[in-house]
Amino acid sequence: MDLTRCGQGMVLLALVLAFFAFLFDDIPAALAAGALVFFLAARSAVFLSVLSSTVVSIAVTRTVSSRYIRRGTAVEVTTWIGHALRPSFSLHLTDLLPDGAALIGGSPADVSDSTLHYTLAPLSIGEHPFGGIRLTLSDPFFTTTLTDRRAESTEPSLTVLPASDYALSGKDLYGESESQTISPIPSPGIRSFREYLPGDDPRKIDWKLSAKHDTLYVREYMGRSDTAQLLIIDLPDASVPFSTKAFTRLKEAAVAAIATQLFPSPGIPVLLISGANLISFSPVESDPEKVITLMRQLSPAPRLHHLYRHASTPSLRRRYSPRNGGTGMNNGREFTGFRERSRESKNPGTAPAEEEFARTLAAVTGSFLSRRTPTTYEAQLARALHPLSTTTAHLFSLAEGDESHLRLLAEQATLRGMAVHLHIPEESYDLPTRAKMGRCSFASVEVV
Repeated sequence: MDLTRCGQGMVLLALVLAFFAFLFDDIPAALAAGALVFFLAARSAVFLSVLSSTVVSIAVTRTVSSRYIRRGTAVEVTTWIGHALRPSFSLHLTDLLPDGAALIGGSPADVSDSTLHYTLAPLSIGEHPFGGIRLTLSDPFFTTTLTDRRAESTEPSLTVLPASDYALSGKDLYGESESQTISPIPSPGIRSFREYLPGDDPRKIDWKLSAKHDTLYVREYMGRSDTAQLLIIDLPDASVPFSTKAFTRLKEAAVAAIATQLFPSPGIPVLLISGANLISFSPVESDPEKVITLMRQLSPAPRLHHLYRHASTPSLRRRYSPRNGGTGMNNGREFTGFRERSRESKNPGTAPAEEEFARTLAAVTGSFLSRRTPTTYEAQLARALHPLSTTTAHLFSLAEGDESHLRLLAEQATLRGMAVHLHIPEESYDLPTRAKMGRCSFASVEVV
């Protein structure tokens, strides 16, 4: 609680009278100073009582044009604030914007009828409640400012989805495996219609259907029949420095991919990993609240298990199989080349010796691999991928450090008939990373 200019003047007058009474021993001046102090004390008690009753009487009703929007989309807000205020007091109210929102029209400050009309644009993805109501109560002598952050004063929350700027590659727009029986709509290229969501491409609006029902509808075009594509997000290691800009771009691309598939797909399997650590695996239903829950989990995770130049048992069996020329690195190519050089050697007795060495090493390696158990990460991947029937998987990763976990993931998905498409931020896709990703069996690599 602060003093207004009038209150400060009365306090200054009381101090002057008290000093005058003390200096000249003037009783009337002392009584006048005491009267001013008593008046200010009584007025402050009344002010606090009015403040308490006013705060209790505040009722907030806030409506927004849409709760589920994409980043940068304009949202119209209407806030009605009811209160009971005594005469001779003034109350100034301000509606606090959500975090990361910018005011683009109107004013969130109080007007005479306590109804606020303004327009904002959210600039960050996630779930953002309003900041509450800021009230400033004042009378001729005192003023104070409080912030009401009760639940009813911060509702509703805005669910901000990323802008749909990241289209998933590796998916046919007009899939040959899809039939007309998916929808009774006669158009050969349209699966269905749905209500317009702020941020959707205006070119997809069907104006005839919208005019008929007086509601905006957008077209959903035909794609592959297996719309429930697997989305895999590789989170960076929290204990190792990484590019914040690259991870932000990766997170936006991943969430945008989920948001664009919410409506055409009844469920989206989402696998969260961090290196060789499986964080979670869950199908996300067509509910934006699930997307918000997922966005909260997209943060760097500590990696308890690490792999370094680890290869799966099937790949090692193929590499050291006698059918590949005995043994050797790089799927037998290295040793095969050595055998060819041995045949061309002047000493013809070296080739049989090398073949004998190859058979012995293949036998020793095969005996070791027969007792080799899969890692925890490989077993978890097998359990997660086994029940899925999708043929497309999209992997979002910074591809930092060793790529063993990505190679194992691509191998297991390929064995189950899944085409894995890698999405990597442009900040992370340098020449060494390009060479590492070339050793993995990805169907495509997209730089976002």
